[in-house]
Amino acid sequence: MPSASFVFPVRYVSEGVAVQTTSRELSALGIAVRSLAPPHVGSRVSMALYLPNASVPEVAVGRVSRAKTGAPAESGFWADFIVVDPQARMRISHLLSDKDEQDGNHRSFPRYPVKLAVRYRIGGNFVAVEALNLSRGGVFLRTDDPPPVDTAVEVEVQLPDGSAPVTSNGIVVHQQLAAPQKLAGIGVQFIGASDGFRERVDRYMESLKS
Repeated sequence: MPSASFVFPVRYVSEGVAVQTTSRELSALGIAVRSLAPPHVGSRVSMALYLPNASVPEVAVGRVSRAKTGAPAESGFWADFIVVDPQARMRISHLLSDKDEQDGNHRSFPRYPVKLAVRYRIGGNFVAVEALNLSRGGVFLRTDDPPPVDTAVEVEVQLPDGSAPVTSNGIVVHQQLAAPQKLAGIGVQFIGASDGFRERVDRYMESLKS
């Protein structure tokens, strides 16, 4: 069964540990999930799939058939679906059908322009930058010295809710150099965060819709 590139938020639980991350690929039979510390092959994982245009995530249970660590860009796992709600199966089928009519990666969540203080870290040092847009799955950071694609980073985003910054591991999936009508920066995909991170980011995203 062919798979297609899809990026949307995913929450998975394995051996009692919950991780908020994002998907890489999707098929009718399973899903590829980004993770810097993936579950072992054979592990059973409970998943919440934040599929497009859904008010609540769909629930699925899978078993890890492939897992890879090492290079951040390749780290993650493939989970074969064991149990999927019939409604979720139908929505997945529709997503894949729509994908057949499109080219390139399918971004399943809108991005909103923002101006938020952010710090990102590579290794031991934090760099203060500004976020220019935000989505449920990632953020674009304005920086004159963008790190290369596939670099693992940690990001701290200061949301305007009066609380401490929200923190997530991430990976650079896009590098933009300065050009006419374009600012230098990086697109970071969230790949390892807490439930608190997801709750606060989603709440802020909802406020941007109004």
